Amino acid sequence: MFSIIITLMLAAIDHADVDSIPVSTTDTVRLMDEVVVSATRDRVAGSALPYSVGVYTRRDIQRQVSRTIPEALTGMAGIHIQKTNHGGGSPFVRGLTGNQTLIMVDGIRLNNAVFRYGPNQYMTLVSPDIVDRIEVVKGSGSVSYGSDALTGVINILTTTLDFSSQPRWSARFTGRATSSGIEYSGRPEIRFEGRRFAMVAGASFRHFGDLLGGDSTGFQRPSGYGERSFDLKTLTDLGKGWRMTLSLQHLQQSGVPVYHRYRLENFAVNDSDPIGRSFGYVRLEKSLWPSLSGKLTLTGAWQHMKEGRQSRRNGSSVLRVEEDKVLTRSATMDLALRFSSRWSSNSGIEVYADQVNSMREDQRLDVGTITRLRGLYPDDATCLNAAIYSLHHLDFGALRMEAGIRYNYYRSRITDNTLGKVDLEPSALVYQGGLNYRVAPGWHLYAQASEGFRAPNIDDMGTLGIVDFRYEAPAFDLRPEKSFNMEAGLKIQQPRFSAQASVFRTNLRDLITRIKTSQVISGYDVYRKENVDRGYIQGFEVQTRVEPLDGLRFTGAAATTYGQSITRNEPLRRMPPFTARIGAEYGKDKVFGGLIFDHANVQRRLEAGDKADNRIPKGGTPGFNILHAYGSVELNRVTLRAYLNNLFNTDYRTHGSGINGMGRSISLTALVDIR
Repeated sequence: MFSIIITLMLAAIDHADVDSIPVSTTDTVRLMDEVVVSATRDRVAGSALPYSVGVYTRRDIQRQVSRTIPEALTGMAGIHIQKTNHGGGSPFVRGLTGNQTLIMVDGIRLNNAVFRYGPNQYMTLVSPDIVDRIEVVKGSGSVSYGSDALTGVINILTTTLDFSSQPRWSARFTGRATSSGIEYSGRPEIRFEGRRFAMVAGASFRHFGDLLGGDSTGFQRPSGYGERSFDLKTLTDLGKGWRMTLSLQHLQQSGVPVYHRYRLENFAVNDSDPIGRSFGYVRLEKSLWPSLSGKLTLTGAWQHMKEGRQSRRNGSSVLRVEEDKVLTRSATMDLALRFSSRWSSNSGIEVYADQVNSMREDQRLDVGTITRLRGLYPDDATCLNAAIYSLHHLDFGALRMEAGIRYNYYRSRITDNTLGKVDLEPSALVYQGGLNYRVAPGWHLYAQASEGFRAPNIDDMGTLGIVDFRYEAPAFDLRPEKSFNMEAGLKIQQPRFSAQASVFRTNLRDLITRIKTSQVISGYDVYRKENVDRGYIQGFEVQTRVEPLDGLRFTGAAATTYGQSITRNEPLRRMPPFTARIGAEYGKDKVFGGLIFDHANVQRRLEAGDKADNRIPKGGTPGFNILHAYGSVELNRVTLRAYLNNLFNTDYRTHGSGINGMGRSISLTALVDIR
């Protein structure tokens, strides 16, 4: 219906006056701009979008020797990374994280029905070795991709494959070591490119030792863990305009200690073991007929996530063993059409189905008995997520318009001894719209407004037990959380200078909030979730790049976020402080090097939960200043990289984290290419 309405409104303009509104062909600045697909499902230069976007490429990840994808995002304006433990890493997008931030892999949801409120570790279950680029859309996303995108979307795009007129094989081995035994890792990879078939396959093996903190912190024991992964991706030309992509990914971590519980909560054992993700999809793409150019994309995917946990307090003979599994199956269709040089659209249907299995048992180590208990989640709970959407892209030369609408339906079913039978069916209708106006070649003003939502999931309704530093009781009468995002900004893209600056405000309502009850169980205060909170987040972001000379580049990024609960008249939970990053790099031919300076202000604006959180120091998290250095040299088919972390050995912690950052260390990486 939305497409029909737009068609009737624009048909006369488009067909009667096609040549009267010129489309610029001389703005060569666009050729230097990053193409972004995550904002609108359309391939558009980032500077032409009416949204704030950030892009990190494979080279950016390799430059700073990123150990995980969350660590790779450190320093992007508007992104804050919290680490509960060494194996964790939860991205905050404009102040929200966990199940309030949507994470995608190749356009397929990583989020599932048990993504929890607040920080989680799930993004570390995607190997950085397979990442081609990471696109972050801030202030939008629910219309394009659905629930959880209250303030933005992170889309992780894996290795790009293409065909070659001459068949060719290549291989690469990557090895890395970090001083003080912090990391030893290796990855063999093989690639083939042919006329109608291409593939890449690899495996990674990693050992992470206990993390060494700065200054007098020393080794934070226990914090080390193991990790292994493998991946396969193929591209096949099926003929008659059809292409098929097959992707398989698996990553598993073992023995991941929750460090702050060992140090602060009297635990002899508290590990995530094992924790893993298996993922696969088949994607068919078909170029459509010339008279109505476009592309049809069909995707079928499955994802299996598993999280095991083991815990035992000092002096206790009871070992608690837990395991949660979520199987997600999905099918999506996207139809991209180009009606004219000015008007294109993406419309589609999505269906995701989650099945949750959860178990818990207490093992008496002294007498060898096992007592089976209800799991953290109700066993065999299910969640159905179905949606229809339509996005439209209108380009009138200097003016570009974006508009879209989505209807989402959810059905969560729980049968549980504690809850009884629960059948919840929330729905949401959301829209977005934005304008981008080119005031001069390479200079763009933009503004946008969009709605976001998050449907209550199984974690909201069915959680029963100890989570972090509290005891959670189930809830089943919940409504979707809603956001309304407003943003205005300036984008500049010149041959030697680019910048993006924006101011934003997000109004939040019907937030699902943990409410403390008068109960206490096992020494933990009992909390229950309710739709009672209303608030807002506002702030500004700026990022820039200057290249005054060939080979010399300066970069900068800064962001501030202010969150306030109107209902409770106090700050929103875990609001990041002001952060900034400045970088300088110089390189020619196959040699380059640079410096990175990271800054964070002290964060003293604390919500009641922040004040009760033993991971946050009394009075707030101190600020910090850190300097890093890196360099790379390519010698024939061998590339050597070095990253000197925290040169002044500063002792620091990002706000809300349960472990301090890495102290002075050096990482050495060797890449060997065989062709």
